Amino acid sequence: MSENLRTYTKALYGFDAAVSRVEPDAWDNQSPCEDWTATDVVAHNVGMNNMVAGFTRGIGAGRPDHGLEGNPADAWRASLEGLLGALDRAGALQTVAKTPWGEMATDKFLGFAWLDPVIHTWDLAVATGQPPVLDTALVARGEKQLIRAGDSLRAPGRFGAEVQLGAGVSTLDHFVALSGRRPQAG
Repeated sequence: MSENLRTYTKALYGFDAAVSRVEPDAWDNQSPCEDWTATDVVAHNVGMNNMVAGFTRGIGAGRPDHGLEGNPADAWRASLEGLLGALDRAGALQTVAKTPWGEMATDKFLGFAWLDPVIHTWDLAVATGQPPVLDTALVARGEKQLIRAGDSLRAPGRFGAEVQLGAGVSTLDHFVALSGRRPQAG
């Protein structure tokens, strides 16, 4: 297993845990992502799972589909199982496909795409009234990666402008602020 796959899988399981804790009446709650409910956050992650599974078969994709029918938790679990099965196929990580960031091997894409389920774990937790439970090592690594990436990730449909915080904030709050979200929402 590659380090990128290990990190991505860890991020997916963190999101999965947050999905498992959502109360049935919380799916329509507003998330920290503008114009997105908790269901929309899950729909985005379902779309990402399906897109990455396609990469393992050489199927290029643009932006992930945000459509979701039925129970969000069930749709998430089905997409997660499909993705894990696709990633487990021999040669899947070496397969090259057109990603939203250009043509690259699936493994390389996973090397930065793991940030998406990590920050959306926070979004889903905040939207549904859960305490945000994120892997501290992933958050610290994500903070460093977002600092390195700078403005290259800031665009509509990606990350917003960094939220400025005072001194002495936690690594989690800084990570959240770097992604364009207001930590006090959590």
